Amino acid sequence: MQEEIEKVLEMLEEGKISKGEAVKLIEALKDVKKDEQSVPQNRRKRFLKIHVTREGKPAVNLTLPFGLINWGLSIAGKMGKKNMINLGGEDIPIDMEELRKAMNDPEFVGKIVDVTKDEGEHVEIEIV
Repeated sequence: MQEEIEKVLEMLEEGKISKGEAVKLIEALKDVKKDEQSVPQNRRKRFLKIHVTREGKPAVNLTLPFGLINWGLSIAGKMGKKNMINLGGEDIPIDMEELRKAMNDPEFVGKIVDVTKDEGEHVEIEIV
């Protein structure tokens, strides 16, 4: 977590964020650390996988560690962006609290999003 705090302070020094934003980001980092510690190490899920296909061909195959996802969710919550994700310029509603619950439930493994569009685009997000 030290490295992440140093990055926030660097962004503050460079004028990329305000002092208030830096405080919110550091608080979010601390919240993530608490959340991670509340789940036993051997029961924690490790990754969120995102698969996107267009016309049957892979377009995105992304695997993200949960630490990064928790950090992003905390920051989004602190910055007031709680229930939308922008993918490719399109706002997609998502209940961030439900996502956080699924991520922290040691028994849950599986798809949390499975969407197919008329244009032949398919999006799957799963917890593994």
